[in-house]
Amino acid sequence: MLKKLLTIAVIAVSVLSAQRQSTSNAQKGTWNFNPQKLWEISKTGDENFGRPAEPRIGNDEILYVRDFDKKFSYIIDKDGDVTSTFAIQNGENPDIPMYINCFTVDDEVIVAAMDKLYFYNNTGKLLNTLPNNIFVRFPYTFIDANKIFLGPGALAGIPNGTADITLVDVKNNKEQKFAEITLSEVEKNMPPGGVVVGLIPQILMAYDKENGKVYYAKNSDYKIYCADENGNIISSFGRNIPKKFVSIEQKKDHLKFFVGDNMTDEQITQMVTGMPDSLAYFHNMIFNNGLIYVLRMNELSTESHSQEIDIFSTDGKYLYNGAIDFGDYYYQNPGNVQIKDDTMYAILINKNGEKVIVKYKLNIPT
Repeated sequence: MLKKLLTIAVIAVSVLSAQRQSTSNAQKGTWNFNPQKLWEISKTGDENFGRPAEPRIGNDEILYVRDFDKKFSYIIDKDGDVTSTFAIQNGENPDIPMYINCFTVDDEVIVAAMDKLYFYNNTGKLLNTLPNNIFVRFPYTFIDANKIFLGPGALAGIPNGTADITLVDVKNNKEQKFAEITLSEVEKNMPPGGVVVGLIPQILMAYDKENGKVYYAKNSDYKIYCADENGNIISSFGRNIPKKFVSIEQKKDHLKFFVGDNMTDEQITQMVTGMPDSLAYFHNMIFNNGLIYVLRMNELSTESHSQEIDIFSTDGKYLYNGAIDFGDYYYQNPGNVQIKDDTMYAILINKNGEKVIVKYKLNIPT
């Protein structure tokens, strides 16, 4: 009998411990997003997608997706129908020289090339362009189509060890320094280069339009600043948790997946040697429905089946920890999961090995 009671006690302690770990000290515990799949598409018309990536959600649940093999972007309505294409890089009538990244604000979608920002409306019509060096002045977030926060895309190899966030007022041709981010000694000594999401440190920002508040962070530190639009810091918050170690072999395997046969093993080894030995804490930060969603980095993998999310109140309280489980599906890049309001779009691989775009409805806290 005593042995049985001890066994029950051990089980009870184990369950309690697991519950504490799952809530991660969140004040209100674990949140169940309960994702409900609405639709899944693997082609447009009779053509399969080539290499879809970079889903971006606009107003009215419109989805913008880049096909990097076909070198143009799709506009997909809330019902999963492709309504048009834009940002065409090749063919008879190209309108951009090269696609680097994409952003949405209000009813516009902005495509960044190396030398300009290209502003389109939600039907794919090109409205105007703005000269900009994407590698030096990467758009973090937009107050509106005329006011943009810009700064270095990757926090590596910056000579003076600090990175400035600049607020650019396009309409009035004005710029002002918004904030300054200090790099660690490791980050100062890293060679300059592109971003490996979740490994190379980045500045991430989110904007609360209703209250005029800006949230920003260096994702290699779990400290988020809240400021007004002029950069005056109102508060800061975050979590005190250990970083996750990444081995050289893990970094090499990850890089090999993306570069394929374009680099030798020796070149890949040289590249990863200068990269951090730990993951960034998160890869995205979203102001969503009055709360701050922090999309965590839990692994350096091209076969991830879930996305962990920390949820904070606007005054910095750590409210919930939750995870969205994709079951048999997986994503190859964390940037392929995007959330806005109670809608989630994800570019996934299904159990048949097909690349698919999936729309979900989420249960979200308010």
